[in-house]
Amino acid sequence: MTRALIATRVRIIKAVEGRDEKGQGTLEYVGMIALAALLVGAIVTAFGSGTALSGEVTKAINKISTIMP
Repeated sequence: MTRALIATRVRIIKAVEGRDEKGQGTLEYVGMIALAALLVGAIVTAFGSGTALSGEVTKAINKISTIMP
């Protein structure tokens, strides 16, 4: 009985250890892509058209240019 319990415990430990970081990199890339898509969607929604967004970017660049000599 004791051998069966030990064998079961060893199998469980090996099963858990084998799955630690497998696929972690892919998950991180998917998360970054989803976050970037959300950010782009929020920017487009906030400014409506590309012309408005272009105008805001130009204003920001001009503001920075006047602050920095």
